[in-house]
This record gives sequence, structure tokens and C-alpha cells, in this order.
Amino acid sequence: MAGNPWQSYYDELVVGEEYTSIARTITETDLVAYANATGCWFPLHTDREFAERTRFGEPVVQGTFLLGLAEGLLFTNRPSGIRANAGIDDVSFERPVFVGDTVRFRVRVLDTEDVDEETGIVTVEIRGLKEDGDAFLEYENRLLMVTREAADE
Repeated sequence: MAGNPWQSYYDELVVGEEYTSIARTITETDLVAYANATGCWFPLHTDREFAERTRFGEPVVQGTFLLGLAEGLLFTNRPSGIRANAGIDDVSFERPVFVGDTVRFRVRVLDTEDVDEETGIVTVEIRGLKEDGDAFLEYENRLLMVTREAADE
């Protein structure tokens, strides 16, 4: 594969190939900053006393934060053929993520579908992995992408 789909073009992707992002450790600041940005102060994420009384025993990182983090770690401000997010399907949170966990994301190209000579839809599977290698998140993402030649025009 030409590399990370977030840094490739439609005509460079090969079904079945994978890329794994760098790792990042989740901090308490991440939870608070995300709650401030979204206005979502759900107590499981932001109230330590409440969270300690749940089955998790401590605050859980917001799932929607993790979806955004996947995109952030996979997309690193480099040229790309991605022109739009065409959909996210089958989101599954398989286990909780806590402050102090180190996570990374693996993307695998599942399918490519031509739209026209210059664009196509790429379907990828994204899996969030903790430091022990166990998955905590899985979903499919469809991306509208252009070919390298179309991007250069």
C-alpha cells in the first residue's frame, strides 16, 4: 500500500493492506478539554466520585473523543486524496478506555468503488488498540477520495 489511507490517493490503495498509527497516552486534560469543547459533562466521564460507584470504578474516556482521536492520529496534516467523510458504520466500543491508557489505531482497506474516472469511495475498517493489543473500538469508515492526478489539477 502507498501507506496510510489518510495520506494516499484513491488510485494508490489496495484492498487488504493495513496501517497502524503512532500511539498516544490519554490524559485527564483530554477528558476535560473534550467536555469543555462539546458541553457534554456526563458524570461517567467527568465526575470521579460518580464513576467510582459504577462497574468501571473510574472515569471512562468519551467514545466520541476516541473516534475523533482515531482521525487525528491517522491523519497527520499531509497531502491526501480524501475529500469527504462519506459515512461511519457499525461503531462498536468493545471495552472501556481510561486515563493513562496508551492507544493506537489500525486501519485496513476493505473495499474500493469507482465513482468516476477521478474519484472513488474507499471503505476502511478502523480498530482502536490498547497497549496490550486488545481492541477497544471498531468501526467502518467510507471516504470519498480523488486520484493523485485529479488532486494535482
